[in-house]
Amino acid sequence: MATEQELINRWDSFLGKITARFHESLSHAQEACVEQLIETDYEYETVFIAWQGMKAQIRELIAKIDSTWSEKVEPEMRAIGDFWTDHHHKGSELSDKLEEALGAFERMLEGKLSQQFYDHTIRLAEKKHKCTQCDAGIVLKKDIFRAQYITCTYCNTVNTIEPEAAFMKIGWGVVDNIAKVKAQTEYDRLLQTEEALRSQRKPIAESYWQAYESAYFNYWERFFEERNLLNSESIKRLEADRERKRTEFEKYKKIQTS
Repeated sequence: MATEQELINRWDSFLGKITARFHESLSHAQEACVEQLIETDYEYETVFIAWQGMKAQIRELIAKIDSTWSEKVEPEMRAIGDFWTDHHHKGSELSDKLEEALGAFERMLEGKLSQQFYDHTIRLAEKKHKCTQCDAGIVLKKDIFRAQYITCTYCNTVNTIEPEAAFMKIGWGVVDNIAKVKAQTEYDRLLQTEEALRSQRKPIAESYWQAYESAYFNYWERFFEERNLLNSESIKRLEADRERKRTEFEKYKKIQTS
């Protein structure tokens, strides 16, 4: 039978291997997704479906921490003493840490893939179109991702231009993913204030809520700003989006303070 120290060493070694495999998996996933985006001639949805499969496998890796502890490590430790209580937290803390890292990685990866798709696809707006009346050149707007109604500067005819499907996909979340990454500094601050908020016992001091509220709205304002620069039509729903975020904040605060 293994000694106490041998079991502790095995558990620590296992957690170290899981951590190493986790980071290797992230690196592989990024390389694979970027390569696939290019190889498929920028089939955006195909790459994101592939990423979902990779993410599921990474989550299975994280889940091994809990299953290995419950099925093997804890029983073996219990069999020779009660020291297991001093080591259970290692697994749960690592699981939380890896889940958090996975979320941050996904945000970065989706932003990176979206930026590459955007840079490649936005050039479709430069495709030459002609006025249906006088054959003069028509230029698409690069910040509207639907059928465009453009007045010819020569004969004033209103032309309906249907952009290519790939170009219109930019407005289906690609812009949002890019805006999220551009607002990363504000998002990091939001996470910091949220963590500080959750670490407090109730009733939570108002100063923590004020810090969180400031970070919350600073992030969303920066996100909206970056999104609007790329997609001018999102400006039309800016006030509605702001009101929705105010409602979400008040609902969250009410739940946390009740």
